[in-house]
Amino acid sequence: MSGAKLLASDNATSLAVLLAFVSAVLWGLWWIPIRWLSEIGLDAAWGSMAMNAGAAIALLIWVVARRLPIRLDARTVAGAALVGVAASTYSVALNLSDVVRVILLFYLAPAWSKIIEWAFLHRRWGWSSTATVALSLAGAYFVLGGAVSLRALNAGDMLALLSGVSWAVGATLIFVGRRSHVASLSFAAALSAVLVSAAFLIFASSDLVPGHTNVPGFGMGAGLGIAYVLPILVLTMWSAQKLSPAVLTFLLTAEILSGVISSVIMLDEPFGMMQAIGALLILGAAAGEVTPHLRRKPG
Repeated sequence: MSGAKLLASDNATSLAVLLAFVSAVLWGLWWIPIRWLSEIGLDAAWGSMAMNAGAAIALLIWVVARRLPIRLDARTVAGAALVGVAASTYSVALNLSDVVRVILLFYLAPAWSKIIEWAFLHRRWGWSSTATVALSLAGAYFVLGGAVSLRALNAGDMLALLSGVSWAVGATLIFVGRRSHVASLSFAAALSAVLVSAAFLIFASSDLVPGHTNVPGFGMGAGLGIAYVLPILVLTMWSAQKLSPAVLTFLLTAEILSGVISSVIMLDEPFGMMQAIGALLILGAAAGEVTPHLRRKPG
């Protein structure tokens, strides 16, 4: 490879790392617009539906106007749909449980990813895999305050776990599927999130998902989707096609830092030594996963 091409490749990788980190910080602050929309009348799934609808409409207009190719094979479509499931269930969970619990329980995703890669992609199970799963589960134990029974999990906790599993499976399918234009991939994820949010509103009990909304609030939610959700989806999907899954997963743990710190400062939610230890263990799980990849020499 020539010097110019090598420099261009290094610059592209550096940009992908930077954008992945920025998207992770924004993911961590996702709870702020969700809680704000709830306060102005868009309860639970309504906020998720409004924001993702705004993002989906904007992305569809962009795809049609630019006549972008929509080349999504079955695995890529399924992966994008599951990322949408993750976004919508995560949004609902943020209204049903403590923000810190939701963020940290979601970040069992690296553990699920390792199990999926081993069971279905026939990846080697090494010491880093064991460390990832062990540290993630230990972190969850501390986040839950040492209570590991199903009765200790509320509806928001369960949705946070489901969100992490959906993200892990979806990211794996996107990685093994055919490369696609980032706008098309982001549109599929946003549309899926809208449909899942609608399913919550139709089929979930009123105790789980209150049915309150208003037209001005929905319009503001859609505007937030264009200004906030759309950039997050595009940055995440673009970075996912430039960086290895292990490196991307490690960079996305910045969500833990931004989400936990912001919620501790802005909300009156419990956060003690147990939760702090849990956060450190889950961050350690991500670091244990990415370290072997970073030590490998290219070529």
